[in-house]
Amino acid sequence: MRMRFGIAGYLIGLTLLLGGCAINHGPRIDNIPMYGQPQIERPEFLKKADEVFIKQATSGFGSREAASKAWHAQAEKFMREGNMDYAMRRYNQSWLLNPDNYQPYWGFARFVAEQNKLDDAIAYLEKSKNLCDDNYQKVALLADAGSIYSYKADSIPHDRLDERARYFTLANRNFLESTGLDPKYPDAWLRWSHSLFREGKYAEAWEKLKIASTT
Repeated sequence: MRMRFGIAGYLIGLTLLLGGCAINHGPRIDNIPMYGQPQIERPEFLKKADEVFIKQATSGFGSREAASKAWHAQAEKFMREGNMDYAMRRYNQSWLLNPDNYQPYWGFARFVAEQNKLDDAIAYLEKSKNLCDDNYQKVALLADAGSIYSYKADSIPHDRLDERARYFTLANRNFLESTGLDPKYPDAWLRWSHSLFREGKYAEAWEKLKIASTT
């Protein structure tokens, strides 16, 4: 365990140096989900740096999958601390190590949602949901998706009733699936209550709030 943390610290330092190279050679792309790909083509010198990083991380953690989870854990730590810049760097590295890991896409969604890019957040959440193979974590993932769909619905002008209704329906669908997977997860019920309040369904919102308070 001690050796693993030592390697992780070394690799994190190495990737910070590589990030510095990106700054010197042009606009920063390490703070954009998936380094802006596919819209922004990855320069050759960074592709080579990526190969070195992946090799080092894989040797330190035994597999790309394990390394991806470790870098995601680092991203979550920075996210909790409010260090969005470092969090995005780690989410990107987690994605680079394993593009089939649902976790970095979830992180991307949270990051862009903070920037009020709700359509992008929805796209990343749907990708994460499709890849997620962990029902325990999927409960919270679905609750996050429900919340973002709800915020999207609430951002649409009230005169566009059909469009608002469509997004609220998607929000309710995600909350229903979340609470179906784990009825004892109070956060999903609480968020569903908030969403129903935005939708104007006050009686249903109150019912969900009562469930949240007793779960």
